[in-house]
Amino acid sequence: MDEVTAEVVRQWFRKTEHDLQNIRNNLTAENIPTDTVCFHAQQAIEKLFKGALVANARNISKTHDLVKLLTDVADILPELLPYEEQLEDISEYGVGVRYPDDFFEPTLAEARHAYEVALEIESIVLNRIRL
Repeated sequence: MDEVTAEVVRQWFRKTEHDLQNIRNNLTAENIPTDTVCFHAQQAIEKLFKGALVANARNISKTHDLVKLLTDVADILPELLPYEEQLEDISEYGVGVRYPDDFFEPTLAEARHAYEVALEIESIVLNRIRL
């Protein structure tokens, strides 16, 4: 990977870290906004997948669908395939929790689980894509 591409990948992963920091900050709040935690977990995973695609000279789909993105990275990161069912649920947090017309408030357990999945996926991706 050339240095320009590596810098773009680093930017994707920095943005991922910002999402994860938002989650950590929100989990220490007195009243935890679970929708926000879940949204940032979805966003972190999306950015990890997109960074992995850039690192492997692949086109990025303009989608928030984590299952679609998993399909896109499956040959690069096959160890992520067991997460498909969880990613289907977490994908809903990319849009479903953002607007009151589809009001959905995840439980604290769901929010913590989404965060844990994001951390697991981050570990897998960063261990495979060395910059």
